[in-house]
Amino acid sequence: MFKHLQIRYQTARSLPAPYAYFYTLSARPVGSTALQIELVITYPDRDDIDDDELQAEGFTRDDDFSWKGQLPKTWLDTLTALIRKTELQPLEEDSLEEDDDFWNMTIEANGKQQGQPSNIDDWHYLVQELMQATYEITGRERPFELIYLNLDSRQGDTELYLTGSFAERQLTIRSLHQRRERSLTFPWTTLQQIMSKIYAHDFSPDDALLKRPKRDGQWLNLGGDEWYDIHAIPALTKLFNNL
Repeated sequence: MFKHLQIRYQTARSLPAPYAYFYTLSARPVGSTALQIELVITYPDRDDIDDDELQAEGFTRDDDFSWKGQLPKTWLDTLTALIRKTELQPLEEDSLEEDDDFWNMTIEANGKQQGQPSNIDDWHYLVQELMQATYEITGRERPFELIYLNLDSRQGDTELYLTGSFAERQLTIRSLHQRRERSLTFPWTTLQQIMSKIYAHDFSPDDALLKRPKRDGQWLNLGGDEWYDIHAIPALTKLFNNL
């Protein structure tokens, strides 16, 4: 098992504010039962951007973030597995182009390694999930929530309520059909597969209902006010009907 991990990351120089950011992430095992995390995220060069413009782009004046604490064993296992698959390449800062992100990773296990990971996409994805976990723990954001309705006046309605906790890396699905309720827990990979299939489609708020639908059909709510009619997307309806 690794002893310590540190990542220093910065978005490409070509990416302007308010999108540009950098972070430092440190992680170490707590025995074999938890993962100790220290995370600092900073969004630079926003002084000349007014609040209205930030809000229009989905940001706030207080997006800088720091957190120190522990994540459960599932996070320790996930991080350890990725470290085992990672090879570090020498970092040559002078060779970075304007559109290249900066990555500098230090892994302490049997000795110390430093450099840029060969599997950058895997690390970028996992760190984004880890950030989401810390936001969830601090109450900055809610767990991922989704509602699927299969309304059928003849055979009875089916309702699915999905809750994905990034902090626990766990998916819970509660279903209701003809007044019978059940709740099941699924592996985190199930939520990853569901999200990839959902966000492969471009849902337009202009086509959505803003109230819970009552007429027969298949409907999807992604945590907001909008209900999307997905009866014409068989890949999604089949996915949810099989859960």
